[in-house]
Amino acid sequence: MNINNLKSSIRKKNNTIFWITNPNLINLEIAIKSNYFDIYVIDYEHSLISIDEIKNIIVLLNNLNLPILIRFAKFNIVEAPKFLDYGIDGIIASEVASLKQLNFIKKIIFYPEIGNRGVGLGRMNQHGKTFKNYMKVINKKLVFLPMIERDLKLNEIESIYKDKNVDGCLVGPYDLSMSLKQPGNFKSKKFKIILNHVIDMKKKYKKLAGIHFMDTNLNNLSKVKKKGFNFIPILTDVQFFKLGLHNIINK
Repeated sequence: MNINNLKSSIRKKNNTIFWITNPNLINLEIAIKSNYFDIYVIDYEHSLISIDEIKNIIVLLNNLNLPILIRFAKFNIVEAPKFLDYGIDGIIASEVASLKQLNFIKKIIFYPEIGNRGVGLGRMNQHGKTFKNYMKVINKKLVFLPMIERDLKLNEIESIYKDKNVDGCLVGPYDLSMSLKQPGNFKSKKFKIILNHVIDMKKKYKKLAGIHFMDTNLNNLSKVKKKGFNFIPILTDVQFFKLGLHNIINK
């Protein structure tokens, strides 16, 4: 597992994220060899990747000492412990809209005294070889990123940022715009207010601010970074393929 410095670096540094929705290991290998991406995320909400395919991706990235997170939905977050046991470095939780929901997720993914995650032997502790050290550090090192995808009050967003186990928040722009009743409109007043507040919370609590960059014009990426976002998934793996194919065909 890649837990030693990730929690610190993910808050402070600029991180470019490769978003995995397709289990093709050749495509993933190409992305890895590009040396462009810092962290890899499996989307377990909006993909049909099987558990066996996820296991293969985890093993590949673990062996290359590359950080890996999984994005869970509300309906499958209860599955998170088995993937943590298999070797992922952290959790991205969709649609966190209240402290009650936040605390429910914490109970699932953290060991006591924070949560109720069951204790066992697995890849995460080398099947018992590093058990004591793993148990000593994991609650402090586990990366936890709630997603802002609902029309929350600003004080509700701050309550999430305040939590000492939270490393920052990731904005899901399409779901957020949908909740604001303006799907796909990323320039609405309310949308901009929420983004600005996330940046303010990043500065206030010294945590990360993330947004999923879905613009096929990568020249606009610098604007997002300049605004202050430092955890940026770029498109998805399939969109990269589609964009590359389009560029080749239309040359």
